Amino acid sequence: MSVFNYFKANNNVQIKGKSAVKCDYKLKEPHGDIEAWTFQDIAFKAELDRHDDPELEKEAFILCAEEPAARARNIAELRDLIYERGECQPPRTDDAFLLRFLRARRSIPARAHRLLVRYCNFRDQNPHLWRDVDWFGLTRLGNLIEGVLFDRPDVGRLIICRLGLWDPDEFSIDDLLRGCLLMLEVGILQPKLQVLGGNVLLDCHGLTLKHIRQFSPAVALQIINIMGFAFPTHQRGVHVINCSRVFETLFHFFKRLAPVDELWKKVHFHGNDLNSLYRLIDPECLPKRYGGQRVEVSLAQWLTKIKKYKNKDFDNDMRSLGYAAD
Repeated sequence: MSVFNYFKANNNVQIKGKSAVKCDYKLKEPHGDIEAWTFQDIAFKAELDRHDDPELEKEAFILCAEEPAARARNIAELRDLIYERGECQPPRTDDAFLLRFLRARRSIPARAHRLLVRYCNFRDQNPHLWRDVDWFGLTRLGNLIEGVLFDRPDVGRLIICRLGLWDPDEFSIDDLLRGCLLMLEVGILQPKLQVLGGNVLLDCHGLTLKHIRQFSPAVALQIINIMGFAFPTHQRGVHVINCSRVFETLFHFFKRLAPVDELWKKVHFHGNDLNSLYRLIDPECLPKRYGGQRVEVSLAQWLTKIKKYKNKDFDNDMRSLGYAAD
C-alpha cells in the first residue's frame, strides 16, 4: 500500500493529484489517541506495511516479470528446489520470504534459488552481522546512513552512505555493514520495495586514507554481497560521488577479485559532477544537499520511528533473521 493510499484509507481524507497532503492534519492513532502527525509520520508507519498493493501489479510485471496467476506456482517450484537440492538451509521457507528472492531475479525459480544459496552462505560465513545484533542499538550510527522515502517507481528507495562522516575509531567497519544490512533487511519486508528495489548513493566527501585502509579484500567482498550479489534486492544502481581517483582505483582492484556479475554494470562513478548523477537519478528524488527536493531520513531517526510503530509481526520477522528483538 502506498503512503497516499494508506493516508486515505485510515483518515477518510480526499487527496487530489496525490500532492495536496498537508502536515497539520489531526489524525487518529490506532489506539484512539489524538496527536498531530506530519506526512513523514505517515510514511514511517507505511514502512511496516506488509500488503501487496494492487497498484503495483504493473511495476511488478515490468520490473520483476511477475504475473499474479503464476506467483503461487513459482513459489512452490522454488521451495521444491530448496528441498530437492539441499544446498542451503534458509531461516524461513514461507511464501512471503521466498517471494522476495523471486522478485529479485525476474520471477525465475532457478535464478532465485541460486540467489538464496548465496544469501544463506553469506549468512553462515558472517553470522556476526546478524546474530543477536541489537538492531535498535544501531541508532548510534546517526546520519552515516540515510534514506529518502520518496520511492518513485523509476528510482525506488534511495539509500545514502556518507562515508566521509564515519570515524573508524568510534565505529568499526562491521558496524557500518550492520547498519546498511539492517536498512535493507527491514526495507525488503515491504512488498513495495521488493518490487521497486532501489539505488545506493555513496558519498565519499571527506574520505581519507584512514578510511580507505579499513577496506580489505574481505570487507570489499562483504560489501559486494550486501549490494545485491547475495542479497534479495532489486539493485537498480550504485552511484559514487565526491570520490578521489584513489578510491576508484581501489574499486577496480577489488572488482578483479570478485565474482563476475551483472551488478558491476550498475556501478557509476560521477566524481564531483552532480550533473552526471542527474542523468541517471532525477533531482526530484534526491535530498536538497545534492541539489534535489527531498528530505533525507537518518538511520537513527528511521529506527526510532520503526521502534515506535512496530508490531509482533515485525518482531517475529527480526527474530527469524537472527536479530535480537524486544
